[in-house]
Amino acid sequence: MREEPAKTSGTAALQLAEASPHPRDILGLLDTRRYFPILAVLSAILVLAPLRTGDLTGYDDAQYAHIAKDILRTGDWLVLHSNGAPALENPPLLEWMEASLFAAFGFSDALARLPSAVCGLGVILLVYWLARKLTRDSSTAVLAMFVMATSLYFLKYTARGMTDVPFTFFVLCAVCAWSIAENDPRWYLAAGACTALAQLTRSMMGLVLPAVFVLHLIVSRRRPPWRYAIPALAVAYLPLVGWYAYLVHLFGAWFVEVHSNWLRNEVYGGLSPAWRRYTGAFEYAWMLAKSYWPWLPAMLAGLVVAVRGRDRRLWLLVLWVAVVFALCAAARSRVLRYMLPAYPAFAILAALGLKKCVPDRYLRVGLRVAMPVLALGVAAVAAFPRTHLEAAEIRPIAKAATAATAPGERVGFYDDGQPRFDEDNQLQWYGDRFLIRLFSREELMEALRANRVRVLVLDKDTYRAHVASQIGHQVLAESGHLICIRLTPGSG
Repeated sequence: MREEPAKTSGTAALQLAEASPHPRDILGLLDTRRYFPILAVLSAILVLAPLRTGDLTGYDDAQYAHIAKDILRTGDWLVLHSNGAPALENPPLLEWMEASLFAAFGFSDALARLPSAVCGLGVILLVYWLARKLTRDSSTAVLAMFVMATSLYFLKYTARGMTDVPFTFFVLCAVCAWSIAENDPRWYLAAGACTALAQLTRSMMGLVLPAVFVLHLIVSRRRPPWRYAIPALAVAYLPLVGWYAYLVHLFGAWFVEVHSNWLRNEVYGGLSPAWRRYTGAFEYAWMLAKSYWPWLPAMLAGLVVAVRGRDRRLWLLVLWVAVVFALCAAARSRVLRYMLPAYPAFAILAALGLKKCVPDRYLRVGLRVAMPVLALGVAAVAAFPRTHLEAAEIRPIAKAATAATAPGERVGFYDDGQPRFDEDNQLQWYGDRFLIRLFSREELMEALRANRVRVLVLDKDTYRAHVASQIGHQVLAESGHLICIRLTPGSG
């Protein structure tokens, strides 16, 4: 009869020990209480202040923005449209977020970039939480938060209206929910919901989360309760599967063909030369070696600590990095921003490396010096935002073309025979007309002869060679290398 109370007491003592701060953490508690709110405020200013200036690049900000604008134009939230035709390549979550903001507050560049900025701030805050959860060390959590807030490549994309940072945020949310589910299995459902949001943002990269979770179950010898795991799996996949099924129902084989071609071009298609198929890992390693400074050495040291250590909770970080790296290396497209979903793990690993290699007293002194420097940098960013405009050339052209045409009338677009989809996207976002895309000199001349267009945007070299002295027209606007003209009746 006496053994039962002793057993209960031992369990309570174990739970109390886990809930109590790590012995190394006691000295950092006061610093954490001071640094966390400071870092949170500075991070908010850092990611939100740039939104008040600047505009949208053609790749891919203006593309997502004009597709979101078309959601409100058509009223169709399930089938995305670009240039008046279905856009079947990407899942719709980012466009849904942008369209919701546009519906409430109107169209603007700042609102198109706001989802990325808010998700970027969420990443910085959640990195602190996850680092403290995995390490039980608040000073390590503060360091991880500081590393995340000063990762310049990550910050660059918080100011872009693209899927990369929102996808990174949903991946991090899913990992956080997964780490809680070890003690409370109801959180498997939350992990499934966050996985669904990630897959609705970027479908193929959404495979990161199932792969990480399965591998973590194997290496940690963890058995999830099936009464939660199976519903979580359904929650993770049903939204994306349902959206794809709806598109297949509407468009049939055409959707499969369009989506397969897109996947072939972006994910698993051939490379030239063919041997580049096997160089993805080296290319991404080289890109990281060039860009992830000053935190690369600390991150590598933290990776060694996590691999060699016996703490299975830290293996989650190693698997997270390994899966993202492997999927990126195997894909056809080789762009460093595809590695952004691993940056939260990088930040925590860098904090572990700093804790391992730098004495605590030096870290505390370093933070005391770094925080005022960061504050000055944030103040400079807020007071002197960037003035470089990505669409300075396109905006007057788009405005003139819209003013000279009737609603529903298309504008011809030709730029030296090049598929300039960046300018195409900006014309649709900053203007309010769809385009007739002309990709060859023959297509241009045929359009002129057949009077297919009344208003035309084209490069100035082509204008001088084939239009200026040969076809009756009126110049509406000139900007950079482009000119917008209106043809006189019968000039074809």
